[in-house]
Amino acid sequence: STHDDGTEARWRVTDVVRDGLGHRFVLRGPDGAVLRAGTGLPGTFNVSNAALAAVMVLASGVGIAQLQEALDRCDPFTVEVPGRMQLIGEAPAAIVDFAHNPDALTRTLAAVRGPDSGSRVIVVFGATGERDATKRPLMGEIAARLADVVIVTDDDPHDEDDAAIRADVLRGARSVAAEGADGPLVLEVAPRAAAIYRAVELAEPGDTVLVAGRGHEVWQEVKGVNHALDDRVELRAALAKAGFTVLTYDGVES
Repeated sequence: STHDDGTEARWRVTDVVRDGLGHRFVLRGPDGAVLRAGTGLPGTFNVSNAALAAVMVLASGVGIAQLQEALDRCDPFTVEVPGRMQLIGEAPAAIVDFAHNPDALTRTLAAVRGPDSGSRVIVVFGATGERDATKRPLMGEIAARLADVVIVTDDDPHDEDDAAIRADVLRGARSVAAEGADGPLVLEVAPRAAAIYRAVELAEPGDTVLVAGRGHEVWQEVKGVNHALDDRVELRAALAKAGFTVLTYDGVES
């Protein structure tokens, strides 16, 4: 943003601290201006997104005191985007995300690990058919290095053999698991809904269950046929069956 005289007004993010799955942070600006904010969304990239949104509001002419009052009264930076780091449950933390390539999976797995000692990350994911097959073992390796339980299942196989796709992913995951006795538990579970239920069955309240790859999608294509499948619906059902608290669409516990 800029001052009225055209000079640049610089803001920087400081004092970032973990707060549950999200973070609290401080925005420091010109002339000693300070804004305290936070976001309940996982990942430091969401801190950057929230900070940018706050600076844009200030640049529009809203006073810092007015914005601080609004932030103290409500939580505008925890508004969920369907299928993007979408929180379905809190104990265990149950998250659906669209991460479907190596870079996204790396960032997402790093972001969702809980702060408590002994908490585990349980990830459910697969690879899409008729796409770059060389990424499949790599995604398996990434999951095995960053998660404690890796459940390989189906994404959208399209016209490829679903078992062959899973085998590619499993090859990478199992290569990491074989490196030492403290490696992750690697499982193959299909169909995808069953894999989600298995993940929740293995989860303790302090763990994180991440269902990655499909996000907001509600259809799974197999051999040219679309089958109804919504990871969020399946994850809610699995949590409820296991007796865990489920967040409704407006973020309220049920």
